[in-house]
Amino acid sequence: MASSFLVVDTTGPKQYSAEALAHLEGLDVRIEPLRWETEAELIEGCRDADLILVTAAYITREVLQALPKLRGVVRYGVGLDRIDLQAAEELGVAVSNTTGFCTSEMADHALGLILACARGIVNDAIGVREGGFRRDSSLRVVRLAGGTAGIIGLGAVGRALARRLQAMDMRVIAFDPFADAAEAEAMDVRLVELEELLREADVVSVNCSLTDETRGLIGADEFAIMKPTAVIVNNARGGIIDEAALAAALDSGQIRAAGLDVLEQEPPPPDHPLRTNPRCVITPHIAFHSEQASYDLYVNAFERVGRILRGI
Repeated sequence: MASSFLVVDTTGPKQYSAEALAHLEGLDVRIEPLRWETEAELIEGCRDADLILVTAAYITREVLQALPKLRGVVRYGVGLDRIDLQAAEELGVAVSNTTGFCTSEMADHALGLILACARGIVNDAIGVREGGFRRDSSLRVVRLAGGTAGIIGLGAVGRALARRLQAMDMRVIAFDPFADAAEAEAMDVRLVELEELLREADVVSVNCSLTDETRGLIGADEFAIMKPTAVIVNNARGGIIDEAALAAALDSGQIRAAGLDVLEQEPPPPDHPLRTNPRCVITPHIAFHSEQASYDLYVNAFERVGRILRGI
């Protein structure tokens, strides 16, 4: 009987690379690029699927229970917060993600946001485009070299960012309850508690997963601890930072600036308090992207699809 897996959006390429398709060699696979707006449409469209290849759709318990043929869900991406992992385990549905394909891109983007915020680059560039040629003096510019960078989440991206920041002559500290202490020490990264990181850091980068424990991890109390010259950036997931508290912290001068590639609601509504805040740089969830990463993403995803369909 033929196996099929369905792409739950249309953002992928029209033709997949030979390297990606090689992972499906010998399998009777039908690829259907489809997209649904509602949970009911997703269930109806995937009734015969053995495997779903998904980007942004929510794979809830209700979806999983309604698809008895389903053997696996593969996400092209790293985060699994939109998939009910407990329900998948209970129902015997394998879940996999595509790790490692964009580690460099994520670290580069975090560094880019740090530099943009610390140097006021975006506002100054907009000023020139609008006809001016002066620095935006409303934003403080503080030297990064010799300062302290605090990384929340010392996974692959956090470690890659640490190396970049150390190359800029910054001291790096990190908060990660699951980090390997010996590995951190070998990298010359000191593990600290979150409160100490927020008090000491001139730059804070959020690189952890969104879980019940990390949702709202950085809120009003945490911003009150931070230096008024501090910059915070988030490439991980919206919801880890309390956005209303961040807007208040920026407006009151509790912190200097913020750079976000992720928001709790994407795209944000027109009246979102951070959308037009001159102290906040927002990019449209693109930190993962490069031509090379996009290529690697599908190779990585198809490799996992092949393994699940073969029962490996």
